[in-house]
Amino acid sequence: MPVWGWVCIALTIAGIIFVVYANVVDAKKKKYTLENGTATHGWLVQANESLFESGNMDLPALIVISPDADTNDDEEYMTGLAGRIMELKGEEGETKEERKVARLMADETYIAGRRDELPAKFTGGKTVFLVHIMIYRDHLPKKRLEDRKVPCAIIWDEPDTLVCTRPSLRGKKWRPDDDDYEE
Repeated sequence: MPVWGWVCIALTIAGIIFVVYANVVDAKKKKYTLENGTATHGWLVQANESLFESGNMDLPALIVISPDADTNDDEEYMTGLAGRIMELKGEEGETKEERKVARLMADETYIAGRRDELPAKFTGGKTVFLVHIMIYRDHLPKKRLEDRKVPCAIIWDEPDTLVCTRPSLRGKKWRPDDDDYEE
């Protein structure tokens, strides 16, 4: 076999090893977050269109989330804020705060664990973060996004840890007050 044949075989094997390694590392990060994180929800700002269709590929997205439960549960406020953030994509912004948010939206690079606190003047004084989240399809009903409310797990006091979806309980009633359950 010519040398280039052995090179191709070696590169193929190296590629397979890398993919396996990356999957093992990702699985460990996901397990750690799900076991040690706070089960909560975020509000979708931006996601790849593929996540709204059936599929198998896990993909990142952007959500807004607040450590304050009252703020985080205020659907009208959080979806309105998510909409304002999305409107700044590709824009300059008029105020210093809007320019900061516009810069965050301009960079579409997914960084596991990245969470940027939004300026207080932009959020009306509320503590809210723009967060990079990994959407795991096996956690979603029908393996696709169907709503702007995204069940997730986050470890608030470990800022560089993965933020990811958590298994949805929709369709599985675990207890009478289960807020994920829909009849």
